[in-house]
Amino acid sequence: MDTRQLIEKYHHAWTNGDFVTARACLADNLDFRGSIETFSKADDFIAALTQFKQMLTSVTILNSFYDEHGAALLYDCDSASPAGIIRTAEFFTVSDKKIAAIRLVFDATELRKLMPA
Repeated sequence: MDTRQLIEKYHHAWTNGDFVTARACLADNLDFRGSIETFSKADDFIAALTQFKQMLTSVTILNSFYDEHGAALLYDCDSASPAGIIRTAEFFTVSDKKIAAIRLVFDATELRKLMPA
């Protein structure tokens, strides 16, 4: 499976609620850094992603770029929250045919307001 196939498989899986397949695409020691949280274990990240997915009504990819070692996706997450549409940039690093690192960038202002103090 090449980088594009891996990233597309992962993105399709989590956006359709298939977290078993999404998790299988990730290295166990995933290095995730986002606008709100960071994780160093894929299982912890998947738990948070599962909760996030529950607030979404749709995800629309706007653009994507792929090379041998990674990818970048630009997409809109339409949420059923006061945050509304969350424009998101996600950058992937692939190593040993798994997603080894993710950098997720979005304006977290409205989501932070929804989080418990």
